[in-house]
Amino acid sequence: MKKVIFSGLVILLITGSCSNKDRNSFQGTWQMVQMQRVDGRKVTNYFSDRYNVSQIKMWSGNHFMFVGKYEVDTITSYRYGIGTYTINGNVYVEDILYHFDETYEGRKNKIWLEVRLDTLLHIFPVDDAGKPSQDTHWIEKYVRLK
Repeated sequence: MKKVIFSGLVILLITGSCSNKDRNSFQGTWQMVQMQRVDGRKVTNYFSDRYNVSQIKMWSGNHFMFVGKYEVDTITSYRYGIGTYTINGNVYVEDILYHFDETYEGRKNKIWLEVRLDTLLHIFPVDDAGKPSQDTHWIEKYVRLK
């Protein structure tokens, strides 16, 4: 049953991302071009010689989906997530339905989301005001796919 629902959401997202009826500037399909983990003052860049990351994220209506392939040294993993979202200003909240790490299913992920021309900035976790966690947070940068 999960596969049927997953396939249906994928089709909905793909067909919806081709529409020009975007209600938000981030609607559509985006390719990740940078991912960083910030631990206090230490920054780890996940686009480097050691890390090979390929991920896209799509929004359609009030649904989101991401899928990616991550290669670190000799280990390959596949990542995906699907759910719905709400947005208030730049504070974007994902309600995660399916996730490659099942412990995330049913959780909410609060993110700072900002679009600058063809670039989307995605910072998480953040507080209610959109301020990133000082201990550890992630910064992802995407470019719009045409």
